[in-house]
Amino acid sequence: MNLLDRLRGGDLRSTGEADEVVAALEKAPARFAEVFAGLRDADPVVRARAADVIEKVTRKAATLLSRYKRQLITMLKTSAQQEVCWHLAQMMPRLAMSAREQDGVVAELKRYLTADSRIVRVSALDALARIAAAHDRFRSEVQDIVMDQIKTGSPAVKARSRKLLKLLT
Repeated sequence: MNLLDRLRGGDLRSTGEADEVVAALEKAPARFAEVFAGLRDADPVVRARAADVIEKVTRKAATLLSRYKRQLITMLKTSAQQEVCWHLAQMMPRLAMSAREQDGVVAELKRYLTADSRIVRVSALDALARIAAAHDRFRSEVQDIVMDQIKTGSPAVKARSRKLLKLLT
């Protein structure tokens, strides 16, 4: 069965068979491209679930993202669907990027900090901190952003910011 067909149906509040697709990809990573195609599906439910599956699978197998780096960075800049955006943000620190690519990604993640969705904002903040922890040139700027979020963010953002500050110090 086509893996994308397993991501169809229901609504954005449900995960459908996403966990089963994660398990299938863990057993057969060669099918990753099949699910990656779901990020461009016409159905927003499929796009959201595909992003969820890709994010979960690449927690353990980040190298699967490498051949899709350009597409992911482009999607980070162009996607308007919040369920896709927060997963894209979570994936960014897993990419091996040039300094120029890092600059572009950091700029987009900072833009995500103004999103309507708290989940998008928290995911962007987390990604910024992880990138800054790995690349010192962003550390000071991201520490300032995190400190600002501790003062002005929602309770969830404040809580996450306190944890992220520890990652940066």
